[in-house]
Amino acid sequence: MLTRLLVFAFAVVIAGCATRPVSNVEATPVPIDRIIDGKFLQQTADAGIVTVKRDSGFGGSACSSRVFVNAKPVADLRTSEKVIIYLPAGEYVFSAWPNGICSGGMSEVHATVKSGAELSFRIGYGSGGYFTINATAF
Repeated sequence: MLTRLLVFAFAVVIAGCATRPVSNVEATPVPIDRIIDGKFLQQTADAGIVTVKRDSGFGGSACSSRVFVNAKPVADLRTSEKVIIYLPAGEYVFSAWPNGICSGGMSEVHATVKSGAELSFRIGYGSGGYFTINATAF
């Protein structure tokens, strides 16, 4: 009985672990084998630059997170990874979905991309275990 209680307590503690943001410099590029649609990674002169990165930390580390632009899958990110997306100016919805057994449903954020401007978003888990994608200054 004590063993079960300890296992349960450990699971609760682990589930409550928040992730930590990483800077654009700290984050490593997603490996090519987890890029789903490379057309978003082609730089053009008038494109806006959008960096989507995954937090570091234990929360959700067992699973990758799929990144979408306007419902089109781009890449699967693991902890401390990033994908740099080049988009023409316009309105976009950036989405993230945890793959595998990790908790959380799809999270989305709306953004306006401007030519030559840079935006950054982070994917992570809050202290309550909720999965999010948010704009970030980190």
